[in-house]
Amino acid sequence: MSSKTSFAEISPSEFFYRNRDLAGFTNPARALYMAVRELVENSMDAAELVGKPPDVYVRILSESPNPDSPDPKPYRVTVIDNGPGVAPQHVPSAFGKVFYGSKYVLRQSRGMFGLGGTMAILYGQITTNKPVNIPTSPDGKRKYGF
Repeated sequence: MSSKTSFAEISPSEFFYRNRDLAGFTNPARALYMAVRELVENSMDAAELVGKPPDVYVRILSESPNPDSPDPKPYRVTVIDNGPGVAPQHVPSAFGKVFYGSKYVLRQSRGMFGLGGTMAILYGQITTNKPVNIPTSPDGKRKYGF
């Protein structure tokens, strides 16, 4: 007796797009809040990892040609922190892959799965169809952008 069951695979971004409500990205306003929250929590964890009090800068700018237009409209979110940075070779995976990150090696005080930052980035890419720029400075001097 043969089975007629078929199997298929979807990408992490497709899974997230279909299930974005699981991560709290239920509407544009909530998505902006969740993105900022997740990125700030990651910044706080990173600073604590190296024994520093967190110093986090957040900037949210409208990317709309008419900033006074009603929401939903695209926003640029910038988060800068005093954490140790991410080694350049890990940036594409750390911010572009699901289930890849330091939370599986280190015990950090916020978050559980290391999905928040990646989901924020995926949501931004899905809704704006634009790339993401992630500069990092693991040595505190040189900036690496992706």
